[in-house]
Amino acid sequence: METGVIAKPSVWLYRENSSERTDELLMGWAVGILKEKEGWLEVVTHYGYTGWLQKEAVRLCEKEALREREENGQTIQVSKMHADVMEAPCVRAPILRTLQRGSLLTLLKERENGYVKVKLSDRTEGYIPALSYVRRRDSDAYLYKGMPPRYFLRQDLHQSCKGEETFRQQIISCACQYLGTPYRWGGKSAEGIDCSGLTFLCYRMAGLLIWRDAAIHPDYPVKKIAMEAAKPGDLLYFPGHVAIYLGDGSYLHATAHEKSYGCVRNSLRKNAADYREDLAESLLWAGSVW
Repeated sequence: METGVIAKPSVWLYRENSSERTDELLMGWAVGILKEKEGWLEVVTHYGYTGWLQKEAVRLCEKEALREREENGQTIQVSKMHADVMEAPCVRAPILRTLQRGSLLTLLKERENGYVKVKLSDRTEGYIPALSYVRRRDSDAYLYKGMPPRYFLRQDLHQSCKGEETFRQQIISCACQYLGTPYRWGGKSAEGIDCSGLTFLCYRMAGLLIWRDAAIHPDYPVKKIAMEAAKPGDLLYFPGHVAIYLGDGSYLHATAHEKSYGCVRNSLRKNAADYREDLAESLLWAGSVW
């Protein structure tokens, strides 16, 4: 299987022979190429999701290159909602690209005038604010090792309560920053996001790859738990929908509902002003990695 990286700020993944979007892939994310057909590629993402995208959006690379870019420690990801890649380390410089949170870049040079020099997967070189990135926390190992996409890179969070608390706080902090974002089917960015795009991206930014859809998948680390056991940062599952639990009956999610559209907070409690009866009555179970 050949491999490649996304060489555009973002691209859509589609179902075969269909205009239905299924996922949004961001700059620098890796894919395995399964099949080519009339200018389109069937691919599997680094987190095990499949679909079709336009061939021109992918730059081919060797599997060893994916391994090396992780081992050299120079791979970083955009941590703000978005970041402009500038031609020079100056706020007035021309903007070369605008990247969404979670996009992957190569760090070339440390801080200079409040910026760092980076290289994009389309080989563009430029500068981003030094405060707009963090080191990459997930992995492409699913593509170059054939591993199930379910591992932490920075630490084993199950070793300490402190690690668990930090992880949960990171999930909620990331999710809250998307409040007010429009709903977009298949979306994974501040321009538009869907329910499982939100949960996937928040967990990925914290270092863990989970299934991208609104369901519990046996090959991924989220396991079914009783609602009574749910803690902040866990997931709530409804028919065709998923949300991030905030505690005390409150949850945050991306929804297309006419009365609570976009990325919003809602509640399972009847006496709450933001109570969603339809979801409260259809709640299936909670999910947790603990």
